[in-house]
Amino acid sequence: MMARQDHAKDKYNFVLYVPEIRHRRFRVTDAGRVVLELAVHPLKRLMARLVHGQAVCEIELDALSSSAWLSMDGTRSVLDVARIQSETTGDDLDEAVRRMVKFTRYIAKRGWIRFRDGDPGLAS
Repeated sequence: MMARQDHAKDKYNFVLYVPEIRHRRFRVTDAGRVVLELAVHPLKRLMARLVHGQAVCEIELDALSSSAWLSMDGTRSVLDVARIQSETTGDDLDEAVRRMVKFTRYIAKRGWIRFRDGDPGLAS
């Protein structure tokens, strides 16, 4: 019989964290890709004006990253989003979790998401 997991240990399990989008300046293209609009550095803005251009700083996410981004609704854990990705791509859940953890850490370091307060042991 399997022992019940200790919830004190769960708070250190990254896949149980619930990501929430902080970066609100994004749009979704007709193809379903997410395009993040980033702040333009003042020097870059000045240089663009000198050459009569417009300073634009955008990042277009690929299809898989866009799907993950749009799945982060503040109620799903990293594991929940990985499950959705796994079902979509047909990949093994372990592979989807590995990709999702890497992607989530990347966008969290840039401040584009945050993790919702609460008990991560309650996330499904």
